[in-house]
Amino acid sequence: MKTPTRKKASFGYALLVMILVFSVIMIPALAWGAKINALFLIAWIVAIILCLPLGIPYKELQDGVVNNCKKAIVPVMIILCVGALVGTWNAAGTVPIIISFGVQTISPHMFLATAFLLCTVTALVTGTSWGTFGTAGLALAGIGISLNVDPVMTAGAVCAGAFFGDTISPMSDSPNIASAVSGVDLFKGIGHQAKVTIPSAVICLVLYYIVGLQYREGTVDTSLINSIVSAVDEHFSSGIITMLPAIFVVVLLALKIPSIPTILSGAIFGGAVACFYQGYTINDAITFFWSGFTIDTGVEFVDTLLNRGGVTSMTSTAVMFLFAFGLFGILDAAGIVEAFVEPFTKKLHSKLSLVVASVIMSIFGTIVGASMNFAYAFAGSIMEPIYEKRGLEKKNLMRALGVGCTAMAVLVPWSLSTTVAVPFLGVEPMQLVPYNFFLFVAPVVLIVWTIIGKDTKWVSEVEEKKKAKEAVKKDS
Repeated sequence: MKTPTRKKASFGYALLVMILVFSVIMIPALAWGAKINALFLIAWIVAIILCLPLGIPYKELQDGVVNNCKKAIVPVMIILCVGALVGTWNAAGTVPIIISFGVQTISPHMFLATAFLLCTVTALVTGTSWGTFGTAGLALAGIGISLNVDPVMTAGAVCAGAFFGDTISPMSDSPNIASAVSGVDLFKGIGHQAKVTIPSAVICLVLYYIVGLQYREGTVDTSLINSIVSAVDEHFSSGIITMLPAIFVVVLLALKIPSIPTILSGAIFGGAVACFYQGYTINDAITFFWSGFTIDTGVEFVDTLLNRGGVTSMTSTAVMFLFAFGLFGILDAAGIVEAFVEPFTKKLHSKLSLVVASVIMSIFGTIVGASMNFAYAFAGSIMEPIYEKRGLEKKNLMRALGVGCTAMAVLVPWSLSTTVAVPFLGVEPMQLVPYNFFLFVAPVVLIVWTIIGKDTKWVSEVEEKKKAKEAVKKDS
């Protein structure tokens, strides 16, 4: 049998393939709310059918899947370990004690700033912006109304805090996906990202404090706060011991221990505290580690927040990693990705242009896929080869994805982030925008930092610096 002649994909054909393949994902997700995980896998067959006319042997397409999925193995293991950590930390009292302390700090003129901080901490320790909307966000929306705070302001502060916490939380799937698609170590990427997101958050905190001063004469309805605090006090032993798992993880990170052993050790430590301090059995701790924590406190807010975690809770996200990477492996093996990005590579030469293009591609990914995870996989896979070709350090890609895919997600009214937040916060989709200061501040800080910061480097610059250091060592 004659082997078909291999053809190079033109930009026009690559564009057509991208439109058709991602329509298979986008249309069912938007029209019927279909699971994006399944749609990524279904899109494989469409991609294969469209790539075969180029004369690409199926074996090469399959090899593309395997080779690209190898990049997802470490992030998949990390996200599964994160699930275990969430389950045991909830049982240990680490998460509930932090939340209990947070809600007790609310005062009228500090309400917006406190709402921002509380949602930041909730997203940071739970690893979910969506879960933050349904727990801390829902509670704060009610407290804000009791203080006569404009619900639009409350919604903006909640969204800003939730998305900020999400971008820097190693327990969130967003940074893990960003780490995977950019090929950057999770904690190194988060550290690089924090140089932009933390200053942005500080600016936001000041703005929320200033805006909140108009409510200094208000009074707080403490009934909800008291019920949360009482439920936590009744079901968990408090004290510094509950914070030891978090302190332990911070110490390991400071010692630069790799991600998987750090998170896994933190999960095991949380299980130990759950056993020896909270009174659970070893079998309970293993169940929390694998299947997640469950409790019935009688307070819906607390139960919604804590009944989660476990390795199995992350399997859907882990599988999506593999399906998304497999899809881009097919397209890459056929030369579709290269043909699609080639026009962009001709115009993207400066550091700033690459970073801005990454943010724009992230927003476009949210527009067509309506999902943060889709946007990360889409924009990251498109931009990664451009960074590779131009020689810009890929941790800058991870940082740009954090701003474009997470911080700016609510710019798209039909995105899942928007549609999840709206019912909990009691506002319309576009009302999430005006007081979501993180949405505006983060991209500005990113651009300014890219221009004047010394950490946005070409790979060649880093290599030259290493050589210079090695030369100094030899001379000494």
